[in-house]
Amino acid sequence: MNKVLGVVSTFVDGLKPCSQHIVLIWLDALAGDLFVEMYLKGELKNLEEFFNEGVLVKNAIACFPTVSESAEGGVISGFYAGETNMLGERYFSREQQIMMHYKFNAKPEADFARELKDCTIDALSKKSIGMGRLIHMASEEIVDIKAMHYERTGDLRIVDRRIEVAMNVIKVKKPRFFFFTVSADYISHVDGRKGSSVYSFVKRFDEKFPSLIQVLDEVYGRNSYTVVVFSDHGTASVSNHLDLPRFLEEQGFSPAPTDLIWRKDSNCAALSNGRRSALVYFAHPNEGWRKRPGCKNLRKYPHRGREVDLLKLFAEERGVAQVFAKRDEYSVIVVSSEGEAVIEYNRAENKYRYRVIKGEDPLEYNIESKWMTEEEWLKMTYSKKYPDAVVQLYWIFKSPNCGDIVLNASDKWDFWEPWDIWYPRLVAAHGGLSRDEMSVFILAKGPHIKAGVLPYARVLDIYATLAKCFSGQIAKSHAVERMLAI
Repeated sequence: MNKVLGVVSTFVDGLKPCSQHIVLIWLDALAGDLFVEMYLKGELKNLEEFFNEGVLVKNAIACFPTVSESAEGGVISGFYAGETNMLGERYFSREQQIMMHYKFNAKPEADFARELKDCTIDALSKKSIGMGRLIHMASEEIVDIKAMHYERTGDLRIVDRRIEVAMNVIKVKKPRFFFFTVSADYISHVDGRKGSSVYSFVKRFDEKFPSLIQVLDEVYGRNSYTVVVFSDHGTASVSNHLDLPRFLEEQGFSPAPTDLIWRKDSNCAALSNGRRSALVYFAHPNEGWRKRPGCKNLRKYPHRGREVDLLKLFAEERGVAQVFAKRDEYSVIVVSSEGEAVIEYNRAENKYRYRVIKGEDPLEYNIESKWMTEEEWLKMTYSKKYPDAVVQLYWIFKSPNCGDIVLNASDKWDFWEPWDIWYPRLVAAHGGLSRDEMSVFILAKGPHIKAGVLPYARVLDIYATLAKCFSGQIAKSHAVERMLAI
């Protein structure tokens, strides 16, 4: 049972379970502003024709950290990354004192919050197929080695291949819920968030889209299925790189290696996910890795005969925009080189407050400090430099795998470990809180989907819509249903 929200299935009044089929298409790492601009300018004629009677969410706010694991966890459950325990492909295990990596020595579905598994879209649909997904919750998984090769080499044939295989799956399997990815991740990293390859990727998806719709019409019947297209996160341009393990070594600490090899006597660990957010872990000064140090120890950490304020240590580094740490059960401290603030949560009223306590506003909100709901915070901040930060930063520290400190990179910076970069060049990255990374889009059309443009939503709101369509019941979550006309 989730300690705050609970996980309780409740029937939605006036809505019976639907028998319709749903196809959810995830365009990985596609810049939201690029896609929306192309769509509204009429450059995507096929998508525009199909979704003309559907809904466009112009600013769909992603889950933080802005990485695929966090987004997928939110979409299938309606919960933030700290609650699904999906913070990215890497984390440090305090128990084993070693880095855990979902491509090598760990599995995301094993770490996914156990209490949420029965409430996922996969569970509600009862017959789901996944392709290219990272959290393996589907009834059946399609593994396409050729598509994986195209994805990892930035070959635009990834679009053709994914659509081709998707059409065959629909013809043969007729899944009730089909959730698949078409990845622009590699080309976004290498060519830039609005590079020519990314533009060509979107155009190619638009060109191939009608063939998918033709098959859906043939198999399920025209206007009797729902299609949702979304991006999980955007990217931000980068040109400067901060190697966090090296930085810690230069400060006299003994960081655990990020190459998955165990190291004796490490007293800290630092790793990035998406390369623009980082998780930093410290051993307790007296009890080692058995216990988290807590905020007081982090601000007065004994090191080389003196007390070091670790939050300030990172905040004063040029590549770090903000430093976050859990202050107590119901608050999070936010530190920058210019000031400090605190995020507070009122459990009784389910409201949040953000107030500056020293110097300048670290998040540059410059708004009146008052208690507001999640919806009010989303409306207030979706267009700001750091959308939805107050709510999502509070929840991230609920994850047992979260670091003691979370870092957000400065503009044009990322947390690059040189040996871990296998791209020919890296000009864009993700994982951070910037609007370029956090603001994406959603397109949806189906029998119950209303027509129009929504100015904002959260990506995890997809969960509420699909859950209503599938079962007529929704597990309580952060997701808000915004797209149905009933």
